[in-house]
Amino acid sequence: MTESTTGPSTPTGATEPLITVDVWTDVVCPWCYIGESRLHDAIAAEGLEGQVHVRAHSFELDPTSPADTVRDNIAHLVAAKGMPEEKVREMEAQIQEMAKELGREYVIGRPMANTRGVHRVLQAIREASGVDAATDYFMDLQRGYFTGASNPFDVETVVARAVQAGLPEDAARAAFAGGTHDAEVEADVREAVQMGARGVPFFLFNDTYTAPGALPLDAFRQALRQIAEETRAEPAQS
Repeated sequence: MTESTTGPSTPTGATEPLITVDVWTDVVCPWCYIGESRLHDAIAAEGLEGQVHVRAHSFELDPTSPADTVRDNIAHLVAAKGMPEEKVREMEAQIQEMAKELGREYVIGRPMANTRGVHRVLQAIREASGVDAATDYFMDLQRGYFTGASNPFDVETVVARAVQAGLPEDAARAAFAGGTHDAEVEADVREAVQMGARGVPFFLFNDTYTAPGALPLDAFRQALRQIAEETRAEPAQS
C-alpha cells in the first residue's frame, strides 16, 4: 500500500465514515469482481460494517474494443492477449475457483464488448443521484455479469438498472448511446493514472493510501485495521 497526495473529495453527509475506499473498476474485470468481494469480506471480518464508504470510479480495461460488436469473452481474450484458447480457459477456471472460495458464482462464458456506455451511465447517475446510487448501480451490474444474471451490453438491462438508481430513462439512454458524460469518464481514468494506476482494480483509502490489484483478504484486513486505528487516533475536529 503506497501513499497518495491526491484523491476524490470526502463525501458529504450527517455522519462521516471511518474509512473511505475509492475503487477504480471495470464491469468486465474479473480481478475487480474478486477484489470487491475480498474487500467486503475484510470489512465484515474487521467488524467495520457501516463504517466504510465505498465509491466506484470508471476505468476502461480496453477502450479500443468495438462498441457495436459483442462477442464471447474467451474469443476476445484469445485475440487480445494472443494466448491459446486452452490457456485462457485454464486462467478462467482458476479465477472461478477463487470466486468459489469467496462464496461467489463465476460464469466462464460471458459476453464481451466496449464498456464505455456502462461507464457513461455511472457518471450520469453520480451527477443525478449521488455517488452511492452510482456505486450500487455499477456493482450490481458487475456482480450480475459474472454470475450470468445480467448483460451490461444490453441497453434495456442497463437502462432499467439506471432508472432504479434514480436516473430518468431518456438520460440513461443518452448516456449509454454516447451523447453525454464522456469527459467525466476520462477524468476518472486520468485521476487514477496520475496516482500510478496501470490497470484495475485500483484502491484509494482515505484519500491517502493507494493499493493496486485484488489484494489478498489478509492484506485488505491489515490495511483497514491500520487506517481505522489511525483515523480513531486523530484529534477530534472542533
